Parts: sequence; C-alpha cells; structure tokens
Amino acid sequence: MGFFKKYRNTILKYGFLLFLMIFTIYIVFQNLDITSIEKIKDIINRKYIAIGICAILIYMFLEGIILKYILNAQYKVKEKFLGLKLATMGFYYNLVTPFASGSQPMLIYVLSKYKVPLGEATGIITNKTLLYQSVVTVYCAVLFLLNMELLKSQIPGVISLVILGLSINIFTIIMAILAILNPIKIKAVTSFFIYHLSKFKILRFLKNKEEKINRFIDDYSTSVKFFMTNKKLLFKTTTLTIIQLTAYFSVSYWIYRSFNLSNYHIIYFITLQTLLYMAVSPAPTPGNIGANEIAFFSIFTNIFPKSILGYAVLLYGGLVYYLILVISAIFTLVTHVQIKGKPSLTKDNNVSKI
Repeated sequence: MGFFKKYRNTILKYGFLLFLMIFTIYIVFQNLDITSIEKIKDIINRKYIAIGICAILIYMFLEGIILKYILNAQYKVKEKFLGLKLATMGFYYNLVTPFASGSQPMLIYVLSKYKVPLGEATGIITNKTLLYQSVVTVYCAVLFLLNMELLKSQIPGVISLVILGLSINIFTIIMAILAILNPIKIKAVTSFFIYHLSKFKILRFLKNKEEKINRFIDDYSTSVKFFMTNKKLLFKTTTLTIIQLTAYFSVSYWIYRSFNLSNYHIIYFITLQTLLYMAVSPAPTPGNIGANEIAFFSIFTNIFPKSILGYAVLLYGGLVYYLILVISAIFTLVTHVQIKGKPSLTKDNNVSKI
C-alpha cells in the first residue's frame, strides 16, 4: 500500500498511457478486416492511395496550423508545435468518444497545463469548433443545393439524413452564438441555479464559486468575441479550413482512381463525401464508426462496381478513420508524456493578447 502511495502519480500516468495504446490497437484489430488487405494490394494503383494518404496528412497538418493561429492571436504560449499537439489529441479523442465529445474537454485541460486561464482556454477551443462547424455546414449546404436535382435521382434515401445533419449543425451554431452574445443572461441563469442548488448542504460550496464562474463567463465571452471581430484572423483561418476540408473530402476520389476508374470528376466525389460526412454526423458511435461504412455503401453504390465496392469501403475506413487514429494516438501518447514530464509552468511564460 505504501509503495502505491509513493508512486501513485507515476503508476496512474503510465497506466493511462498503456490503456490508450491497448485501446487503440483493440479498435484497429476489432473493426478492420486485415485479411482483405492482401487482396486489395493486387488490384489497386498505389499512386492514388499515396495521394489519399497525403490528403489526410494535409488535413491533419492544417488543423494544427489553424489552432496555432487562433491560439497565438489570443494567448501567446511559448511551446513548440503546440498547435499540432492539440490537433492530434483532438483527432484522437474525437475518434474514440461518442459524439466526438471527448476532444474539447481534453484540449481545454492541455491548455490549462500551460497556464492558459480556463475561460480563455474554453474560448479558444470554442472558436476553433465554431469555425470548423460553420465552414463545414456552409460548404455542405452549397454543394447540396448546387447538386440537388442530381442527388435526388441518384441517392434519394440519403437526402433526409443530410438535411437532419445540416439542421442539427445550424441549430447548434445559432445557440452557441446567442450564448456568446448574451453573457449577462448566462450569468443570470447561472446565478439562479447556484442560488437554488446551494440550498442543498452538499452543494453549498457553489455559493462561494459564483464570482469565479462569472469571471470565467466574461473571459470566455471576451475570447470568442475577439475572434469573431478579428477580420484578418477570421479570413485566414476560414480559408485554411476550406482547403483542409477539400483535402479531406477528396479522399473518396483518390480511392476511386486507385481502382483505375475515371467516369466521374473530383468535384462530384467531394460533393458525395461531404454529404456522407453530414449524413453520419448525428451518429453516436465513436468516430462515426459503422455509420461511415453504411453511408458509404448507400451513397457510392452506383459509383463503384459491385465487385470492388467492399474493398472501396475498407480503404475509405482505413484512410479517414484508422490512419488518423493511429497517427493521432502516437502523438497523443508523446504529448501526455511531455505534459507529465514538464516542470510546473508559470504565467510569466505566456501572454494574453486580448
């Protein structure tokens, strides 16, 4: 017992890292049909798979660049490659938690380890999330409207799911913006709940936390408003997000070309994969696993010959899920080790720019 107390932090730290490693390996081998890889190797043009892998790497790299721009504009942190570290951790926890719910809390936790105030850390991650969701929603809506008639004739069964996904995204964005623009109302609602909850003995401590919570709301609102009114930063990050999404949504086209097929152009594939993304976005499974594959079958069933559709699904899952999962897991493990191994950081190392 004394040994555990002495080395508790070390045991918990490396135990958590070991769990991440085992969990990642389990997901890959549990869901990916490894035996089919040998067959695929003989029938594909590897040049196009290499381009698909590059598209995924560009997608991941730009995520880090965008995060770094937002972070540097709001709160300068003296840490190399922090944007890339945050991006890969975000990808990993997005892929292993239902509704991608684990990434934002983890990224806020990491920023707090670098002494970024909680309100500003939450604002920074919220800015990135709102930016991505807004751009991907507009991106999908534009392609959806421009190709409505063609989509009605080719994939009528998926249209309702796309509309549902778009509606959820639009509603979430509007509610988030309203919350940001009305911090006074949020404080009033918070105060109301604290007043009533603090009547319970076990929650009496909340009364002393009200001032701290209000300060958090102010920091959060200021951080988000700063981003929304910084036109240069907004333009730069929006442009990079469009490029990032285009790289990601082109993956299905490179898979298509790898089978030496060329009847459809890249814009059509980007449109279909964008709709696939939006159709499965409400799915509760980690990384939309399962839903992605089913949607791919439904959307691309008339695009790929039936004899190779199964292989196409396997390649698609391999690139957009397992490749990102493995790369982000490696970076996540390294980042956790670095965070745990760092001496305590002081606020003097970092500078708020708001």
